[in-house]
Amino acid sequence: MIRLCLVWWLWACGQQPAQEPGPQSGPPPPSPSPVQFTDVAAQSGLHFTQVNGASPHKYFPETMCGGGAFIDYDGDGDLDVFAINGAWIDGPPPGTQAPVDALFRNEGASGFVEVGAQAGVADPGFGMGCAVGDYDNDGDEDLYLSSFGPNALYRNEGTGRFAEVGARAGVADPRWSTSCAFGDYDRDGDLDLFVANYVEYQPDQQREDATPYMISAKSSTSPGVKGYPHPANFPGAANILYRNEGAGRFVDYTRQAGLYNAQGKGLGVVFFDCDDDGWPDLYVANDGVRNALYHNLGKGAFEERAAEAGVAYGQDGQMEAGMGVDAADYDNDGRQDLTVTNFQAEPNALYHNQGKGYFVNETYACGVGLVSLPFLGFGTQFLDYDNDGWQDLFVANGHVLDNVELYDQSTTYAQRRLLFHNEGFNQYGKIAFAELGLSAGPGMQAAQVGRGSAAGDYDNDGDLDLLVINLGQPLALLRNEGTEDHHWLSLRTLGVQSNRDGIGARVKVVAGNLVQVQEVRPGRSYLSSSDLRLHFGLGNHQQVDQLEIRWPSGQVQQFTDVAADQFLIVREGEGLSRQ
Repeated sequence: MIRLCLVWWLWACGQQPAQEPGPQSGPPPPSPSPVQFTDVAAQSGLHFTQVNGASPHKYFPETMCGGGAFIDYDGDGDLDVFAINGAWIDGPPPGTQAPVDALFRNEGASGFVEVGAQAGVADPGFGMGCAVGDYDNDGDEDLYLSSFGPNALYRNEGTGRFAEVGARAGVADPRWSTSCAFGDYDRDGDLDLFVANYVEYQPDQQREDATPYMISAKSSTSPGVKGYPHPANFPGAANILYRNEGAGRFVDYTRQAGLYNAQGKGLGVVFFDCDDDGWPDLYVANDGVRNALYHNLGKGAFEERAAEAGVAYGQDGQMEAGMGVDAADYDNDGRQDLTVTNFQAEPNALYHNQGKGYFVNETYACGVGLVSLPFLGFGTQFLDYDNDGWQDLFVANGHVLDNVELYDQSTTYAQRRLLFHNEGFNQYGKIAFAELGLSAGPGMQAAQVGRGSAAGDYDNDGDLDLLVINLGQPLALLRNEGTEDHHWLSLRTLGVQSNRDGIGARVKVVAGNLVQVQEVRPGRSYLSSSDLRLHFGLGNHQQVDQLEIRWPSGQVQQFTDVAADQFLIVREGEGLSRQ
């Protein structure tokens, strides 16, 4: 998270960035969006306030935590919520209990009930992010937790309880881990695990004279004001790839797979097939150093080719502060594109997939660049929030400095969310995104310190909702309201030869002249995991003419004349059934 020198340069040139971090400033909002998002967390029983352990010492991890997940841990067909807590590095204040992670069971119309302790996942460590996946192929969703400290693997026992098996499974990495994701990189039928590590950091070695995030912090008009240290003060930490050996065991396969990089400062992770060759590739968003795209060679190894592919740097060839990341086909050409969130004064990146593993930076051409400059983005996802058949884009924002207003009056600590509506192709043949957050309901307008985010249909009403974990604040559950005029289809993949979740499966949906391609990938955004079900908006189409599934095993299935507006399950090699 760097580039604040750019803010100084803009000021020196008399070209201040747009003053639009909050809902009360900036240009007049566009016409009201028919879709409105409302934060229903409190009324739904999601009583969770994230603890980041904020202290006068300004320990670096305090500003980077806050992940969560939509997970159907009890297999009842609706989405439960897992929310990750931080901790006080020096211990809780006197009379204060240590914070723990929370698991909320979805009770339908009755809302959510917190069951973390009885489920065995009320972890008291300094949590960061999580990954959801059935790593042992036993029919229920397991949970991996990344931390500032030893990571944990919670095996779902299928009885409403989890057993922590991280050390026994060989995945209890003690370093500072951030985003993580399950993916079957070798397509052998079980899920492997990739974990991003951030920097080498010891709280007792944090120097008082460490370089701050912002240059102006050293010359603040408020003597004695202290800010969080810049990540450049600390060396990077190598990421890790765990290969699933079966029988509940993983092995560190990082070096053999060609993924070892001690210089990276990984924050965002996503598996996706960048060149449509059937093998899952891997993208890592790094903080202040070049991003990495690992091309899967199909031989148990990867080749790093981000620079060649055009996704290592920003539009002007600069290294940026990559945080969150997602992949999706935003222009419906059948290829998976990329987005990366960045620091204030750095635009959130949008990379268009040109085919054969090459990308073009269309950040400004598509309209997401200028709008995002005043904000500091973390969680992000592509989602078709209005069910029109085109992928839109969401960003959770929030600064890393809790006293940033003392250094830079052009921004704020708490920031509103961004919601980019996909407007289709413009006169230049480019997809145009229009930012509609200010007109998309109070849930989008609210200013909070956003970190992780996840997408999923928690109320099973046929549209995608959003979960946002806020740093040191209550989480937000943004209920989607107003998509009744459009049709949709939800699909859950269950592998047989492939991994049980079907993670990595490629699904093509054709409805009239609307053609969409999605991949099953819950691990994305920042520190978070989304609904395992694929959600397709269908616009005015009342049926899917053709549904094609390419499984990780290589098996291909096709179905025709599938009615819209239903939740379906497809088991590899078998037919469709209702959820």
